[in-house]
Amino acid sequence: MASLAALAIVVVLLLRPMEVFPGLAPLHLLEALTTLAAIGIGWGAFVDRKKLGFAPQLPWLGAFVVICYGVTLARLGRTGASTVWLATTLPAIFFLVVAYGLQGLERLKRFTVTIGVCMTLISAVAVHQGLQPKQCVAIEVNGEDEDYVPDGRECEGVRFCENEGGKPGVDYLCERAGKFGTLSTGGRVRWKGQLADPNELAVFVGAVLPLYFVTERSRDWRVRVFALLPLLAVALYAVVLGQSRGGQLVLLTIALVHFVRRFGLRGVVMACALAAPLIALSWRDGADAESSSEERAEILREGLMLLKRQPIVGVGVNQFQDSIDIPHTAHNAYLLAVTELGIPGYFAWLGLVWTSIKIPVAIVRRPPAGLDPALLRFAYALALSFAGILVGIFFLSFTYKQLLFIYLGLAGALYATVRVDHPDFEVKTERRDLVGIAVAGVVLLLAVVVVSHSKG
Repeated sequence: MASLAALAIVVVLLLRPMEVFPGLAPLHLLEALTTLAAIGIGWGAFVDRKKLGFAPQLPWLGAFVVICYGVTLARLGRTGASTVWLATTLPAIFFLVVAYGLQGLERLKRFTVTIGVCMTLISAVAVHQGLQPKQCVAIEVNGEDEDYVPDGRECEGVRFCENEGGKPGVDYLCERAGKFGTLSTGGRVRWKGQLADPNELAVFVGAVLPLYFVTERSRDWRVRVFALLPLLAVALYAVVLGQSRGGQLVLLTIALVHFVRRFGLRGVVMACALAAPLIALSWRDGADAESSSEERAEILREGLMLLKRQPIVGVGVNQFQDSIDIPHTAHNAYLLAVTELGIPGYFAWLGLVWTSIKIPVAIVRRPPAGLDPALLRFAYALALSFAGILVGIFFLSFTYKQLLFIYLGLAGALYATVRVDHPDFEVKTERRDLVGIAVAGVVLLLAVVVVSHSKG
């Protein structure tokens, strides 16, 4: 029950059925599935005497959640409790559900298939959306909510929608309408929920591709040609239509790590040659792209000034955009963590990410004797995914994202699975890890400084 509930949580987080079919919203699917998963894990621990094991990320996770509550309650009082619950406690719970609900090779394989199917469906919807002509979309105010209603009039801009048959007093967008009520933004394709931003959609696709394709070892060429390659093409085409420069860097990073590991320096040339067409097709320039870059650089500069003012105790969870002059989030997971949680919280969050990445890397570098090759492939694929994620979240406010914590929990599930047959295999936080976390934190912030001064 725990594994099925954990997989269902992943599906609900990605596909957002409660948004596609609003009638499902009163069912509170995420809450119900989380409860089922917790019951399943508890049943296995206390009734079936299943040993849960100790994930090496747990101390960091606990420190992260405690600091989130401490900083936010200090800033906002009791009203901050609900903010922290939604922003950080729920992702932490999903981490635990995945880490303890998906232990075992077969369960990890089912996760791979599940997230691969979700990626394919979302990518297909995004591609369909991107191939539609732009049409007028009326913004209808319904109380505190806004409904976006395409009216079928093809357009090239908002002025046409307002002047050629538009309703008086109604604001319009000129966007591409796709299946399940999806709409593009600025002509760039996207999905719903946590993938409602083209950049986040591109990072998601990049993170899934290694899991779905590196772990696949079918010897039947027909499976590769007629099944896997079309799925890969659809996913990459969705990234092209999303015109995400961050997504391009994610895919380039994954390709570089993979080909350099296999072919050495020649792999750099191979990765660049494969990524070049994708970058050329999806590169976004012009006034909109330039304006977006300048605005993000300005937000980073304001975030750095915010850090100077409050380096130890941050401004509190989800308070970044209310603490700067530009009402936007940081667009950088690392800067967001240190400004909202302070340096101690930043260190705890980085420790959680560092330890999660260390698990698959340690398995790949020093695999236990007799380790199942399928587990070794999964560890390598997860390490590739993390490489892409680390680059992608440099351009996204991904600090508390539930999808990020799903991946972090996946590392915990992998660790427990390996230790079942190889109890001598351990991943510990050592002194050199603490030094590495501190150095990484400084280097990442220096990179933020460099990027923030690249414009203006």
